[in-house]
Amino acid sequence: MNCVACGNDNVTIEMMQAGGRTRTHGTGLGGKTNNMARGMTAVSTLGMSNLVWKKSKGTEKMKYKNQKVALCQTCGHDWSIR
Repeated sequence: MNCVACGNDNVTIEMMQAGGRTRTHGTGLGGKTNNMARGMTAVSTLGMSNLVWKKSKGTEKMKYKNQKVALCQTCGHDWSIR
């Protein structure tokens, strides 16, 4: 493969991270019930139970997009490859 800018064949190809997205899912009925019971217990213990009983949170999943990028070692020009 030759560089599109200078025509040299000293080119490396690598996978680079182009972007990402986070998806969140809710706590559901069990998590909401847990959070409600936690709140009621916190009121009766003046907030001391919150030191040990943590709030239920939803789950998160990260999804990344990768793309191939070529980099000329001579002139430093980079471009994406399909």
